[in-house]
Amino acid sequence: MDRFVGRTAELRRLEYAWRDTDRGRLVAVSGPAGVGKTRLCEEASVRAKAAGLRVLWGRCWSDGGAPALWPWQPLLAELCGPETAALLSSDAENVDPARFSRFQAVCDRLADALEHAPTMLVIDDLHAADPGALLLTRFIAKALHRLPLVLVVTHRPGLPITDLGDEALPIALRPFDFDETHDYLVTNGIERLDSPLTDTIHRLTDGSPLFLRRLVALGAADFVGGLREAIEQSFAQLTGETVRLLAVGAILGDSVSSAEVAALLDVRPAQVIDTVECAVQAGLVTTGGTDSFEFSHDLVRQAALSQLTGAELLDAHARAVDIVKHSARKAHHALNAAPRSAADARRAVEVCRSAAATMVRRFSYEQAASLLARAAEFGEPSAELLLEWANAVLASGRLAEARVLFDRAADAAQDERDPVLYAQTALGLGGIWLNERRDQLERHRMLGVQRKALAGLSEQEVTLRCRLELRLAAELVYSGGPVAEVIKAVDEIRLLNDDRALAEALSLCHHALLTPEHVRERLVIAQELMAVAAAAGIDILALQGLCWQTVDLFHLGDPRADRSLAELRNRADMLDCHSVRFIVAALDVMLLIRAGRLEEAEEQAGRCLALGNEVGDADAIAYYGAHLLAIRWLQGRGAELLDLAVEMANSPTLIEAEFTFRATVAHLAADAGRHDQARSALARLTVAGMDALPRSSTWLSGMLAIVESAASLGDADVARQAYDLLLPFAEQPTMPSLGVVCFGSTERTLGIAAATFGDLDRAVGHLRRAVATNQRLGNRPMTACSKADLATVLRRQGEHRAAEELLDSAVNEATAMGMRQRATAWAAGRTSRHVAMRRQDTRWLVGFPGREVLVDDLIGMQHLARLLAHPDVSIPAVELAHGGAEAASDQSILDDRARAAYLARANEIAGQIPDAEPARAEELRRELDALAAELDATTGLGGRSRSFTGPAERARTSVRKAIKRAVDVIRAVAPEVAAVLDSTISTGFQCVYTPDR
Repeated sequence: MDRFVGRTAELRRLEYAWRDTDRGRLVAVSGPAGVGKTRLCEEASVRAKAAGLRVLWGRCWSDGGAPALWPWQPLLAELCGPETAALLSSDAENVDPARFSRFQAVCDRLADALEHAPTMLVIDDLHAADPGALLLTRFIAKALHRLPLVLVVTHRPGLPITDLGDEALPIALRPFDFDETHDYLVTNGIERLDSPLTDTIHRLTDGSPLFLRRLVALGAADFVGGLREAIEQSFAQLTGETVRLLAVGAILGDSVSSAEVAALLDVRPAQVIDTVECAVQAGLVTTGGTDSFEFSHDLVRQAALSQLTGAELLDAHARAVDIVKHSARKAHHALNAAPRSAADARRAVEVCRSAAATMVRRFSYEQAASLLARAAEFGEPSAELLLEWANAVLASGRLAEARVLFDRAADAAQDERDPVLYAQTALGLGGIWLNERRDQLERHRMLGVQRKALAGLSEQEVTLRCRLELRLAAELVYSGGPVAEVIKAVDEIRLLNDDRALAEALSLCHHALLTPEHVRERLVIAQELMAVAAAAGIDILALQGLCWQTVDLFHLGDPRADRSLAELRNRADMLDCHSVRFIVAALDVMLLIRAGRLEEAEEQAGRCLALGNEVGDADAIAYYGAHLLAIRWLQGRGAELLDLAVEMANSPTLIEAEFTFRATVAHLAADAGRHDQARSALARLTVAGMDALPRSSTWLSGMLAIVESAASLGDADVARQAYDLLLPFAEQPTMPSLGVVCFGSTERTLGIAAATFGDLDRAVGHLRRAVATNQRLGNRPMTACSKADLATVLRRQGEHRAAEELLDSAVNEATAMGMRQRATAWAAGRTSRHVAMRRQDTRWLVGFPGREVLVDDLIGMQHLARLLAHPDVSIPAVELAHGGAEAASDQSILDDRARAAYLARANEIAGQIPDAEPARAEELRRELDALAAELDATTGLGGRSRSFTGPAERARTSVRKAIKRAVDVIRAVAPEVAAVLDSTISTGFQCVYTPDR
């Protein structure tokens, strides 16, 4: 072997890693092929042994066919015994079969085995590892803080160091420079080198240690070119028998069994041992005793393979299928032999399916999915193959890809007329969540397939029938179906004693109960799901159980939620489950918003959206919309997103039960001063009564938006109805869906509602509790908002000093969090909400002490002056416009009987929609919209009938527009004064200035 030279600094860094053997270290050696990664680690191994460490090596296979999780099985067997290696098989007992549990058990066994035996473990060519093996490597790397293990991995560029661990010690190798090239050659016996020759050698070899090593083996006089030429020269010096042996052996991988290559060549193993000795002398291979040899580098192996013709290569792979023992290697060779004939292709499919089944049992889902994808390339894949492929992809957490595969499998199963396969594929169509199919046509097609599959199953298929019945019942909850049917189906599945079916049932049941009244019940289900899924070895559902538990704890405002989220993040990261990592990312955005780090939250929300789209989560864009709406609303910029809210409210993918975006339209329109639009939106929502609004995972958030709208519009009736409905949920935070945003304590919503219908004492009690609860939740923005709301109510009660102190605190906190527009509006209120106006020559002086400005005279200024002179007094718009000279028409557009008939029909339609077929449901929705529009057009404030358009209606419109123009003129020179007017002036048939509201 050539003498080690040129990597002194890198070697010192490696030596540093094993100085403190009480704490493990990860070292990642990277660099291009031939740069000397393996050679550096070999020298480090020699020195580590001299320092008293045990040293073991494992190498990943670069040409496919590696057993699942290779090379960890032999390494664990040597380090901890065969029983530890057996943990990576689903056959092992006394440990939960879930992948996380097995990986955790491996780490525990390593900790015990290495307690008094400091060890250096080298994993060579990690870039060639299958995803499962890379996952286990990451898992162990993250547990090194409790292992006396120096884990050294080598890899080519392209494998992100963060995939291994944040604390990895990186050693990036580069080719030798000119001086290092000269030193290497001299140290290894080539001394008579002038500068021009050294420069030529450096340029030709590109400073590659491997190229230089080949040069040393050949001698300087024989050097004529680069590495490939040098390797070809070495092959040219071998006998034809040796070249043939190396070429055939090369199909078996980097490390070759003498017995296997003997079987391929149909010769005795002893003959192989004798023949390969010439290749050893040429430096092309090394021997591992008498039973194997190993190519010195992958480039040497590739050169050996090039000695075979295409037909010879196919024949060799076909023979290897019958010779090699491991299923993954059989699949590798079968796939390479498949192009030879149709029979070879059919055999490749069967061998791949068998190997994939083994990989799934050994927790290498990604490798199984990749293998089945290769198998599906040969002819038209069967429904069974597509179903296996879809399940492996789903277990890997790739939801969008799995949905497509389940669709293909269902079509194939229908063509094959196999009712059992059809039922299994129909179950997969729904995914791991409910309501994944958001396009209504796609959703109804999926439900149709599931109903058809259920109808086609025999009564003997009890488990499949129960699973389909549960799935259908759970999906129908999102169309207004009863939750009781889901619970009944879960109880029936419990009787089957089938853990896999029960785990699936519990997850779907939990999803169907995502409404506020079921939050404590859900937590119990989530915890049972974790236990059942772990026992059944269903990693994705065990992880989902932890995800549900985390969400439930947040919905309960339970302080244990943060700890549960940390565990969820750790497990999702350890298992590289992107679907759950997306949920974690969404929760992280929520926590940033709660902490008042709004700009950072917005950046993270964009990254979260990208991850959601990559995974294929149906809620990715909705979560992003919720994040953005929450951030803009807190910044006082919600009006900027009004058009977006309208677009989302009208989205065809929004389910019937989801009214929150429609409520948000009313809320944002009211905030923007577009009161007519807000009233119209609110009327459409409440036309059938508040208690008719369907319960969903976003119900509390929708009710918050309705209450905010009602407060802005002075609608005491809506506020009272909302208050009564919300009161049972006072202790819960307002968090939609899976907790992706948090609008703080529901006590705040109740306080705003109580203030709107005039019960100020009750409002103060709720708002005080809201401040305390939001502080406990760590929700800084909503704490500030609650303080400002409480200050408003206290001022109405005459407690001005307490109100000023609260507003001071709210303004300071909002300013620190970047909520500048809210801070400006609150600051204006802190100084005074009593705006004054007086004429000054032909202009108006408007403002409050310390902030008065001159503005031009307008009709709207005159209206404002009269309202400001009479605070809390309702003045008819017709009186403002005409001085009361014209009376409004008092003839109602609808009489009481007609109005009652309209309302009765609206209630009837609302009750029919959930059970109607799609076409009929759409027809009913159009009729309901028409009724709502008619009622809206004929209803004024407080539910009173509106008169035929006449002087009053014309006055309402003209006064509103005139006042808006006047406020906009004021806004141009004094935005803080305009902000006060926006929040204290209400227009309509009755106009009022309420400075203390």
